[in-house]
Amino acid sequence: MRPPCEVVHREFLPEVRTKLAKSLRNAGLSQIEIASRMNVTQAAVSKYLAQKSSDTELTGEINKLVDRLTSMVLNQEITADKIVKELCSACMYSRLGFTICKIHQKNIGSLKDANCQICSELLGGHDNNLSERAEVIRDMQDALYAIESSITFERIVPQVRANLVACHKTSRTIEDVAGVPGRITIVGGRALALIGPEFGASRHTAELLLRVRDVWPKTTACLCVSGHSSIMKAATGVGFHVVSTEEPEIDPSKIIHSLTAMKKLPTKNASCPAIHVPGGIGIEPILYLFGTSARRISEMCIQLSDSLLN
Repeated sequence: MRPPCEVVHREFLPEVRTKLAKSLRNAGLSQIEIASRMNVTQAAVSKYLAQKSSDTELTGEINKLVDRLTSMVLNQEITADKIVKELCSACMYSRLGFTICKIHQKNIGSLKDANCQICSELLGGHDNNLSERAEVIRDMQDALYAIESSITFERIVPQVRANLVACHKTSRTIEDVAGVPGRITIVGGRALALIGPEFGASRHTAELLLRVRDVWPKTTACLCVSGHSSIMKAATGVGFHVVSTEEPEIDPSKIIHSLTAMKKLPTKNASCPAIHVPGGIGIEPILYLFGTSARRISEMCIQLSDSLLN
């Protein structure tokens, strides 16, 4: 029960922060400026500057990392996430059979005896669950970037706002489906996801996606947009095979149940099926678009929204 995070927390991260604070001071930054750039308190910076740097097995790679981080922090065009990524990349690299790994195995002899390869398995892409979840999040991020870059997508966003969900082909529960917290809204005439994709963030659309997979197994993503007639017609024009339920419905199980009564459904291997749910009293017409990836649906939807300009 003693993971390599102990080495990172006790030996790696404190030394990186101490040396980075001193490097930034040598570059002419004040304590307040250093605190702001490192996202820590001024009191913490004062503590780092007063500490003596220690010479350990990690010193060489930490010094190289601090040089890179210093350049990045001083360049105000580089965003915070890029800096954190650089730090995390160095940590992961060191855990993959390098210094942190060696220190950890030296501290915990039983791990060395067992020829521990945990970090290599988890960080090297050998853990299927982690790899699958990372793949889904990347797909969602690519799709959202395309949607937010579009100048026409806002034309197909419903009053209840659009939602995008995606999962891996092995997903079975709502917690395995990534969605957009708060949905995709409109800000300044452009579509915008206020928060990045998260697993378990959607319940309604996620449940519908999981249930649809029983009908169309290749489906791994769903985007819900406005279901007005012009949009439904445009969806057919860009390649979606649209079927409509007879009655307004919100419950995912009832939407799927209504498909069983339809004589002409997209084939089981369909890659771009869609379900149109008509409006009613207090219910807005919605078009649920399905596909083999969030990125593919987003690209087709942008073609759809672009076509409405013609």
